[in-house]
Amino acid sequence: MLDPLPQESWSRRHANHLLQRAGFGGSPEEQEAFFRLGDEQGVEAAVDSLLETTEDWSSLPWTDWALGDTDPNGDFFDPEGNLSTDNTNPNRRGQNIRRREVMLWYFSNLKQGQPLAGKLLKFFVDHFGIDSAAIGQYYRYIGLFRYFEMLRKHAAGNVAGVDAPFESDERLVPEGHYGNFRTMANHVSWSIAMVRTLDLYESTSSSINENFGRELLELFTFGLGTDFTDDDDEYTEEDVGAAAEAFTGRKIYGFRFPNNDQSAPRGLPPSSVWQNANLQDRSPKTFYGNTTMPGGGDVVDGDDIIELIFNSIRCAKHLSWKLWRYFASPNPSKALIEALALRFRDTHDYEIRPFLKDIFLSEEFYDDAIMNTQIKDAGDLLTSLEKQLDAPNLSQDAIEDVMQQLGYEILFPPSIAGWPEPDGEGNTWLATGAMVFRMNVPSIWSHRNFDVFTTARTRTSMAGYPDVDWDRIAPRDLRAIENFPLLIETLTKRFMPHRTLRKSQIRTLYERYSSIAEQLDSLEAVKELVRLLLALPEYQMQ
Repeated sequence: MLDPLPQESWSRRHANHLLQRAGFGGSPEEQEAFFRLGDEQGVEAAVDSLLETTEDWSSLPWTDWALGDTDPNGDFFDPEGNLSTDNTNPNRRGQNIRRREVMLWYFSNLKQGQPLAGKLLKFFVDHFGIDSAAIGQYYRYIGLFRYFEMLRKHAAGNVAGVDAPFESDERLVPEGHYGNFRTMANHVSWSIAMVRTLDLYESTSSSINENFGRELLELFTFGLGTDFTDDDDEYTEEDVGAAAEAFTGRKIYGFRFPNNDQSAPRGLPPSSVWQNANLQDRSPKTFYGNTTMPGGGDVVDGDDIIELIFNSIRCAKHLSWKLWRYFASPNPSKALIEALALRFRDTHDYEIRPFLKDIFLSEEFYDDAIMNTQIKDAGDLLTSLEKQLDAPNLSQDAIEDVMQQLGYEILFPPSIAGWPEPDGEGNTWLATGAMVFRMNVPSIWSHRNFDVFTTARTRTSMAGYPDVDWDRIAPRDLRAIENFPLLIETLTKRFMPHRTLRKSQIRTLYERYSSIAEQLDSLEAVKELVRLLLALPEYQMQ
């Protein structure tokens, strides 16, 4: 179980599978270089290249208005809480514009950042789902920005030395280290976004709100129970109640009036969640069979609960199951999950990237039942299209429009549980209407078909969008009718390197290509050929 893939088994098919699952694919040149790296230096060297944690965010910063906040009068405060006299500060713009700018920032990170960091960011946004509407008007954007920035840092791994605009987030990360699931869960519990989403700010010793305690167990750590769990792993309603009691007294300070909030502890950075001891339940608790902490002392607060959760095999199983389903396949065996859980908890102490290295090196990850069988979710689809076409991000209006039609709005998940998996219960991404739209999306680039967007504003926002470099995608010397076999091979290698088209598909594509080339010209024929390739059901798989 979890034996490394033999070196002699490494192939271009394996390389392309890993590139797609651990990122968003690559150009033909990147595919070849990655295969050769694994072929010449070993599979482990190829995997290690994907686990790189150096991340340059200089081209992906937040906009200036995102780094401060306003009080109810609209006055602007910088991150240190200093009042700005700049009346032109863009923080005054409307919330609809801000929402679209968040979407653009998010998809820029997926496409332009380190590939595995983008893939993990997308996983965390789903796993630790928050509701921007529940965060509330005053808290929404400062809470969202801090939250997404925290997720991005954990996705990037060890980013010690990277400037952080929100110092209150730093106090829970020892020595600037990110990328540990236990630390991340703790970090989430102190975030404005989650504290507001699950009403944790309302929970006090005299009025306990169970929302966060319940979701911490049911969604974020233990799970609701599946085929891989055993009866002795189960938790009880009493455990939910103990967790809820432990997370009482967390309050948001210094947000609406950063300079004037006298209730906040001295020296507290503006806009922070802090523990109010007067509102906290400090009584000893029994949680998941534990009456004391491993090092001695009572089980008292939320930090204690998180430590006990992550000491359990149940948590390790659930998180291993989620990560395997996300990167590999939806139906891992019980034996595989048990082996992964022991690696995650005991070998790696919940460090995410070393654990993923075990997955990416394993023979199980390259099983024929796993390769080319995962349906692309909406984020994978858009990001892969833009990368493969070597195209810039769509306009922020267009990204929002596409994601609304595909049912993937990162600020508005369908529930705190996040989005249904593409092949999971409740999924609408491949419903009839969504599937038709998916097949039309490539025409945005192939034919500049902006009629797929739902508003005139969105169509106008795309007026200056640059055309695809078709000479790069399909060089002119390949466009002659007699060169069609080489042309289709080139395009398939770029867009579907993991697939071999059927003869009937190639024949249909040839007939369409030759017809358009004769009626119009070879460039229009190439555009139509690309559109048809990207609309194939096979393109929806990775």
